[in-house]
Amino acid sequence: MDALIVMLKNVALFILLAVPGFLLTKAKILRENESGILSKLLMYVGVPFLVFTGTVDKVEFTGEFSLTLVAVFLIGTAFTFLFFFLSAPLSRFEKDVKKRGMIRFSAVFSNNGFLGIPLAIAVFGNGPILTMVVVLNVLTNVLMNTLGVYLVSGDVSRIKPKKVLLQPVLIAFLLGIAVNLSGLTKLVPEISAYSGHFSNIVTPVSMTVVGIKLASIRFGTLLKNKRTYYVSALKLLLCPVLITGILLLAKVYFPGFLPGKAAVLAFFIAFSMPTAGLASSFADAFQGDTEGAVIYTLGTTILSALTIPLLYFALSALPV
Repeated sequence: MDALIVMLKNVALFILLAVPGFLLTKAKILRENESGILSKLLMYVGVPFLVFTGTVDKVEFTGEFSLTLVAVFLIGTAFTFLFFFLSAPLSRFEKDVKKRGMIRFSAVFSNNGFLGIPLAIAVFGNGPILTMVVVLNVLTNVLMNTLGVYLVSGDVSRIKPKKVLLQPVLIAFLLGIAVNLSGLTKLVPEISAYSGHFSNIVTPVSMTVVGIKLASIRFGTLLKNKRTYYVSALKLLLCPVLITGILLLAKVYFPGFLPGKAAVLAFFIAFSMPTAGLASSFADAFQGDTEGAVIYTLGTTILSALTIPLLYFALSALPV
């Protein structure tokens, strides 16, 4: 029960952070199109510094832990491809290519950067779990700019390898490892303090964006859309339950597989989050289903306030 209360408190806190954005938009002090500016601030400043902080601080890249991170990256890639292919038959009822692509995108890609990493920090603090979630966030960004672009646009030619390699999150991750291994923060601790200031904007700003978007749509449209619940069931229930189940079974039959509970918790956090906050940005950029992107993102975000604590409670009750 303690695990449920801890997660409930943190998720409830996250949801309450959306209130100012919601109220300011309803009062017409903020407008919906201004959320794009905040999203860019998160994408190019907040999340990269959050990734950098999670890589450079309080983590020791020993040989064993480095191998674990490689395993996390490879297994995370396998799970993402699993759901990429699994989402095809599960969305076949939708005849429109762009709408089907957004259903698949929303079911596959998680909001790890804006919500997953901050939640990992709030519940588990800085340490191995956070670093593994960071690795999975880097993976999400790489695959979102390849598989995700294809799903939203329906056109393989829209994938730009150069853009994938020059992602701020990937650069921040590699730079964080370099700084960590060099021991530079011991000589210049201000590096961590500087990075920390920017890292701290991610949670409140990301939830402000959610509040702005919530205020800009009719709840009736959101609640009456049956596909919102379908996508939420795929993203918030099927995905984390299947992945966590596979990991737990693998640990039973292959005892050396991802040693410790930390890796399982990291995968749970990374894959139980709602739909990626960048869904609407991708839809705008690649002429995808913009309406579906907004509805699925907000719908899964609201419903995740229930699913994340309950699934975490169930996971905590299992012998891992």
